Amino acid sequence: MSTPFRFVMPWCLAPVLLALACSKGASSAADVPDADAIAPADVPADVAPDVPLPTPGVATLGRIAVRGGHVMDEYGREWLLRGVNAKFETLFDVTFPDGRVRNEALATFDAFDAPETARLGYGFVRLAISWSGLEPAEGQFSQPFLDLLDHVVAAYEAAGVYVLIDFHEDSYSKEIGEDGAPLWAILPPPTELLHGPLWAEADLKCPCENGDNRRISGPVTEAFTSFFENAEGIQDRFMPAWRLITGRYKDHAGMVGFEAMNEPMAIQADNGLALLDDFHVKAAAQMRQVNPNHAYWLEPEVVTRNWGCEYPLRATPFPDTNVVYEPHFYPGLCLNLDKGTDYASWYANMTETFDSMVTEAASYGAAPVLGEWWTRLRIPGDFESIDAMIQLADERAIGLTQWHWRGFCPADDCTQVGTPYYLSLPDNTWTVAQPGTDRFAHAYPMAVPGHLAKYAFDRATGVATIDFDAAGGEAAPLLHLPTGRYPGGATVTLDGAPVEVAVDAATRRALLPWDGRSGHHQIVVTPK
Repeated sequence: MSTPFRFVMPWCLAPVLLALACSKGASSAADVPDADAIAPADVPADVAPDVPLPTPGVATLGRIAVRGGHVMDEYGREWLLRGVNAKFETLFDVTFPDGRVRNEALATFDAFDAPETARLGYGFVRLAISWSGLEPAEGQFSQPFLDLLDHVVAAYEAAGVYVLIDFHEDSYSKEIGEDGAPLWAILPPPTELLHGPLWAEADLKCPCENGDNRRISGPVTEAFTSFFENAEGIQDRFMPAWRLITGRYKDHAGMVGFEAMNEPMAIQADNGLALLDDFHVKAAAQMRQVNPNHAYWLEPEVVTRNWGCEYPLRATPFPDTNVVYEPHFYPGLCLNLDKGTDYASWYANMTETFDSMVTEAASYGAAPVLGEWWTRLRIPGDFESIDAMIQLADERAIGLTQWHWRGFCPADDCTQVGTPYYLSLPDNTWTVAQPGTDRFAHAYPMAVPGHLAKYAFDRATGVATIDFDAAGGEAAPLLHLPTGRYPGGATVTLDGAPVEVAVDAATRRALLPWDGRSGHHQIVVTPK
């Protein structure tokens, strides 16, 4: 989703698409150029297996992979991923060289973005990139685009923030929708090229185009169908860009994975869900030819999961075992979800869909990470549903990724912002959105030795309880202790005994004293 506020599909159209999902039932990779066809990024050398790993610090990024449905680093620790989406000028392509009005306003990547992401408690960034910006003409990859991507990736890695590269699209392409594929990859070729703005923000003023209608327009649904049916080999023609990016960063320890398509829409095609699954299998196989190391992040079909709030189980595990299952969840969109009025009713009403997320991920043999969630961060009345959502995710060790890092005031109303940072009007300064940013900042286990057994955060008292099972020999537990929740500091106990922890001022992270012991252990964090 690329709007600064929640996208709400017209209710008359959502049931139609869900009906399509119920009526549709359940393809080989082409040869593509090598990833080194474009000048590769500088990458660190592999760590030799017979060389002991150095003791990690608070910002050390150990190589991560999914093993047995758990996100594990090379130090033997399981990670509970808490991240934020980010989209920046150039990497997220919504402008038109022919002078048409751009679709939306974007922030330019700045020196403060990566370290501030770490300070606010995010362990990874889901970095949105556009196929149209990378490959504006078929077979011609933009070196300035790649140079900027290298710079942004390096900045996050230096700040101790993992990177997920997300080939993002909304409504397939900026030319007929919002963002995504280049003009040459739209089939059938559009008879009309559209323009922005899609909403009023920054210096973009309405009248605005109707982005909701674009999502289910004929050109958009036909382009998606062509892609998943591989018309004129268009899916295969995407693979050079995919291989280029996944191969370019294959040796980066700071990569948490790669995602081939944001919010894929396939239910309008015959056997659409099966065609989407075929695409994921193909994309994962193509990635493995150039990158054996990182996780493949897999999104379910957008209408089926985002509006139906459940997804068919895979009959057999996904053929690649290093995989993350990444649904999105916006409580207001679920047609099958009774809307709550307070924390307790939201919690009860959302329990089934979160249980389903875990079951769905298990059917793929994947780790579950929620790829997008959103709320207005300056309106406390909106917080109950998100408090319940985070609690449900915590209890099930489901990763969370907030939508999105930096945005603008929609329609000049800064009370409506849903991004941790927003451009405050009229002084044009980037401001942290409160009270929501502090409200949703919890003490949490970024990484624990062995496997996370249980994590609970009491939103009333601020007490965090973390249980884990260590095999022995793993690196130390890594916690995030946000200032907003613990302005006077925190008391930390390990197995009932107080421990001294030094909180890093730049990241608000702390490594616990640890001797590599085995067995079951419990950490309790209490505000002073």
